[in-house]
Amino acid sequence: MNDKNKTSLPAANLEQDISHAPLGEKETKGLDTRVNIHVISYRSRNHDPDGISAKAAIDGIVRLGILSDDSAKEVKKVSFESFICKKGEEERTEILIDTRD
Repeated sequence: MNDKNKTSLPAANLEQDISHAPLGEKETKGLDTRVNIHVISYRSRNHDPDGISAKAAIDGIVRLGILSDDSAKEVKKVSFESFICKKGEEERTEILIDTRD
């Protein structure tokens, strides 16, 4: 029996962070307006654009103090864009935070 519903990669560890203290020695001045977050993923292999998850990265932005919260009170919209890297280019994820309407 061939089970095609199994993932070929292990699931990411996205356990909830239990601290809300800012990282680093200096406190970051957070944004005082609602924002749009745009996540751009560059991967070396063909992939499903709907499989991009930025939950852990956005939680990290909150933990750093850039955003006070990642709820609808602080974030208007989260959007995703996906590209395939050129040969030899490093995979990466870029997160853009826009304060404009």
